[in-house]
Amino acid sequence: MSAGNTTSAPADAAAARRDLHRTTALCPQCLRELKAQVYADADGIVWMERTCPEHGLTVTRMWNDADHYEWVRTHGFPKVEPPAFNHDAAAPCPFSCGTCSRHERRGTLLEIEVTRNCNLHCPVCFMNSQTGEDDPTLDEIGAMYDTIAHAVGTDGAVQLTGGEPTTRADLAEIVLMGRQKGFWGIELNTNGLVIAQRPGYLEGLVAAGLTGVFLSFDGLTGDVYKGTCGRDILDVKLRAIERCRECGMQVVLSVAVVSGLNDGQLGDILRFACQNSDVVAGIALQPAFTSGRFDVERIESMSSGDVIFAMADQSEGLIGRYDFWPLGTSHPLCDTGVFLLHDPAHATHPSGFVPATQLLTQQEYRENFSPDSPQGSVFLDILHKKGIQTGDGLSIIVMNYMDAATMDTQRLRECSMMVTTPSGKSLPFCSYHLTDMHGCRIYPTWLKEELRDDDDPLDLVQRYLLGGKEQR
Repeated sequence: MSAGNTTSAPADAAAARRDLHRTTALCPQCLRELKAQVYADADGIVWMERTCPEHGLTVTRMWNDADHYEWVRTHGFPKVEPPAFNHDAAAPCPFSCGTCSRHERRGTLLEIEVTRNCNLHCPVCFMNSQTGEDDPTLDEIGAMYDTIAHAVGTDGAVQLTGGEPTTRADLAEIVLMGRQKGFWGIELNTNGLVIAQRPGYLEGLVAAGLTGVFLSFDGLTGDVYKGTCGRDILDVKLRAIERCRECGMQVVLSVAVVSGLNDGQLGDILRFACQNSDVVAGIALQPAFTSGRFDVERIESMSSGDVIFAMADQSEGLIGRYDFWPLGTSHPLCDTGVFLLHDPAHATHPSGFVPATQLLTQQEYRENFSPDSPQGSVFLDILHKKGIQTGDGLSIIVMNYMDAATMDTQRLRECSMMVTTPSGKSLPFCSYHLTDMHGCRIYPTWLKEELRDDDDPLDLVQRYLLGGKEQR
């Protein structure tokens, strides 16, 4: 059993196991693509095992309930291929991304990293948050917008991220540039410090065309932020939300769920969001995964199944475990969600909300699904088609990101969340941020030299596997 980001399977697992399906996964140490078997043990826990010829057997816990796992996995949607590929796949996954001919789904949410600088140093941050780095120029950012427009068109959402985007003095210009290029949705991924503390700042972004704030929000007590951000900044988060309310800007609460730290506060976050649904449009739950910096000790990796069950169990009867449905824009195990409709006149729950999944049949959901809907808008678009007013409802999505231990390369090929680079490539989110168990990246950040179109991706594979890895 390899060390690192895995959890040991029970000793008697082989005697009671039930094979579920085969896939391809990675060795966490060398990132070699391997044939893998996914199975359930006697307790219904889902595991994925593979054997590297150099590093031996690795077994990773993948889901907390086999029946739920199989239900989610088998509710996929037809795939919509990317309209364009940058190059043929010349190396095994996860090498040769960007977007290669092996990729099976178009992007619906694309990110632009506008900076690597940050005004925090959060222990659980997977981004390239550093200090003292040069930012990409406006021309380079313009080229990244053009890459997205060429790859998926301007009808999708673009998320500005980093680092912390508000460390850039020209962020309003970047927002305006995106709007002038025709993008209808420009979202800001932020920790909220500058929004909360600088009067008039958010108003400037709104005037430039900002359409949404994606605010990191990990809990409702100070100790949670000491664990995720290194210090108690709950008051800052609440002020940032109030500033969004004053500006009429919708905000999505982005929650990094860490086992033993804030996984017991999901119900509290849900109730807070319901009480503030005039400004909080959604909750994005992200089980913490190990890429880049990760200093928090975990008992075991959390899966989307763990988060779904915890949210349902803490919702005081508002949401059921099977109310979270695959969102259809990527592999069904990657994105699940539910929309809570605010309908006090007909809701049976005291909150006045009702899950949309209790108002739709699976057949209606599939028939009315639009492949052009971003993850957070799938239910809203379907409800609008049915003539149902969504008002101040609440979207909840669970993002099942993958690291070296949990990477299923078949899932990777269906990724719809992409990171755009100045070189003209759009990489799946999980491969772009992928590091091995030693913290080594295979894809340089936008500040590093990237593979040219005439480079052989197999050379990168050989350099990596033969020891030419870099700490990037």
